[in-house]
Amino acid sequence: MRGVLTTATRLRIAIAAVVLIVNALLGTGSIVLPWVLLVVIFDLSTGFLLAHEDVLLPHRSRRAGAVATASGAVAAGLSLLAGGGALPLFVIPLYRAGERQGRGGVALTGGALAVGAGIAQVVSPPAGLPAGQVVLWGGLAVALGILAAWEARISPSARTLDPVAGEAAVLLDRLTQLSAGLEGGLDPAALAERMLAELPSRPGLRGVVLAGAADSVAIPIALRGAARVPWPEPHEGAPDVLRLAWDQGQLSGDLVDDRAVVAVPLRDVRGQQIGMLVADWPAAARPSAADLAALGALGERSSAGLSVALSYAHLREQAGVDERRHLARAMHDGIAQEIAAVGFHLDMIRYAAEHAGDATAPELASLRAEVARILVDLRNDITDLRVGLRPEHGLGAAVSTRLQQFGAATGAVVTVVLRESGFRLPASTEIRLYRLLLDVLADAQRHRAAHVEVELVVAAPHFALTIGHSGATSLTAEALHERLEDPTSVLTLLPLDPGQPSGLRVCVESARTSDRAEVGGIRAGWPRLRSSRTLVPEGSGR
Repeated sequence: MRGVLTTATRLRIAIAAVVLIVNALLGTGSIVLPWVLLVVIFDLSTGFLLAHEDVLLPHRSRRAGAVATASGAVAAGLSLLAGGGALPLFVIPLYRAGERQGRGGVALTGGALAVGAGIAQVVSPPAGLPAGQVVLWGGLAVALGILAAWEARISPSARTLDPVAGEAAVLLDRLTQLSAGLEGGLDPAALAERMLAELPSRPGLRGVVLAGAADSVAIPIALRGAARVPWPEPHEGAPDVLRLAWDQGQLSGDLVDDRAVVAVPLRDVRGQQIGMLVADWPAAARPSAADLAALGALGERSSAGLSVALSYAHLREQAGVDERRHLARAMHDGIAQEIAAVGFHLDMIRYAAEHAGDATAPELASLRAEVARILVDLRNDITDLRVGLRPEHGLGAAVSTRLQQFGAATGAVVTVVLRESGFRLPASTEIRLYRLLLDVLADAQRHRAAHVEVELVVAAPHFALTIGHSGATSLTAEALHERLEDPTSVLTLLPLDPGQPSGLRVCVESARTSDRAEVGGIRAGWPRLRSSRTLVPEGSGR
């Protein structure tokens, strides 16, 4: 009862006890007792809800507390059925309303009290009870409620509560506690791998967990029994079994190319689609009802935890994007403006020195050029912070757009080779790879590289990204590993040309891609992917 039995609550309980004792001395204690207990129970329930707001979340707890207080007021009004000895009970709910809900709460609770008293008057009018006495106690109760509201308003608050922040804190604490009990925590890939591990044991079984809504791009987050997703995107042109599950949310099974295929839509607790589980195996007949039931039960059992993990991952990604935008705005409004102002002052000083024939004019011109270069680098960094990956474009489009901007700004020769399947990488992986690209491009611009080459190969959920430039470098494998923040990826640094002293080549691959024995030579299949093109041909000067 910590936080429930406050001084005010004890005072209200004392009022109820006095009412009970007085009525016991008058011989009506047994009649008043049920109403006393009912009013006290409602008051204690309100205190518990307000003292433990994390039970129903803060806004719901406050609403439930207001309902409990109003219910106590109705019970106090109905206590007139026991006679005039129950009149002091009017004070308890109105005092509680004024203490926590203000004058508006007093008005609403007073209305509930009037409703209860009116019902009691209609059902069984108390004999020998003057109406003036009822009005007197009702007015006293309202006055005490207003007094409690005024005292709460003028009293210094121990803390200023932000209802949104309070509810967010409660939710995060609860999420942390729940994630500790989930096998795999809040990692979508780990939960998806666990789901695939629970698939029935069959020779030649292949399985994949796709994330996404019906109107979005499918993102493979776990794969079993194949080097890359062995089915086309679940849209137009795909087998009916995939389209029915993805577009219409129907559990379905069919025989496709001598393989039994089962597609299970995955939904969150609200029934919204969050992805799809697909499995197939060699067979001569369609999947049986038992196969459909087993995989459907697996999807229902695992989809709730996966939806929480996906939502949590989205929150983390959105927080990162918001932080980058805030940092870009701060840099643009702060240090970038100050450097530009320094450049203007240098222009004025250089102009005066040139007209005065001062020998420092050439040095000032060189210094002004260096300030201009620093400002360009800073503006490029601000642009990199502002540029985000959009769901409708993906990593390949973001990489090609940024490289075109880089070539136009620096005059370096930029060569790009993209090979992408129709499936997307998880957003967190795309963000990490794009951030790595920005780091290498910043290094190339810093050391005035004349040539930059990039090769991106995506066969979701696997990938390989190679970035190289011809300039000197200040990057190290340790620093890039720390920036990548992905222990499951393999990163290596190589010289761009073994015969040249300068140049850098950064290669990063998914862990499974780098393991040829496990994946069965996925690199041999990459040229057959859907998109293979050179966006900026070498020698174009861009």
